[in-house]
Amino acid sequence: MGLRFRKVLSLGGLLRLNISKTGIGVGVGPRGFSLSIGSKGIRKSVGIPGSGLSYQDTTSWKKLNEVADASAEQVGSATGDENHVSENPAPTINPWKIAFVLLVVAISVWYFISSNQKLTHQPEALPAIAQAPNHPLTPPEIREVQTLLNQKGYRAGPADGVGGPKTRLAAKAYLKSKGLQQATDLDLHFLNQLRAQ
Repeated sequence: MGLRFRKVLSLGGLLRLNISKTGIGVGVGPRGFSLSIGSKGIRKSVGIPGSGLSYQDTTSWKKLNEVADASAEQVGSATGDENHVSENPAPTINPWKIAFVLLVVAISVWYFISSNQKLTHQPEALPAIAQAPNHPLTPPEIREVQTLLNQKGYRAGPADGVGGPKTRLAAKAYLKSKGLQQATDLDLHFLNQLRAQ
């Protein structure tokens, strides 16, 4: 088994660009149904996502050329001109190949232009929002913490403005019950959390 290469670039929505060592192709369709036009021909696939069951039908460019040639011969024989027989018929140009090449070129140009615009027009970084200054609580603020903790059912002791062991245990119990960071001291951020709840 030789070296394999395949890269799929999403072009937004249901459109994608397939690049492999055999050539470039274009695919369209949701998961479970896709239509791909590539260097080998047109491939249609239908499947049940997640089941591993799928059906795939590939029509090669050679087969499409034979169909185009056959229809050109039918048109020529329908004219009834039996005297005009050409020994070297003009080569027919397959419209499928022309459409495929134009589609791949258009999608490639669009993809590279849009990716360059994303690189050049990145949004400016938003200015950082400064947090409110934090400081250790003053005795009146500690009284407010004790009162709020007692009202919420945490035993912080009397509202005396002293951050003793009971107040600190009640603060840790409150933080644990709310799922917040427990390694906090009695500071302005903790008081603001209590006020907000």
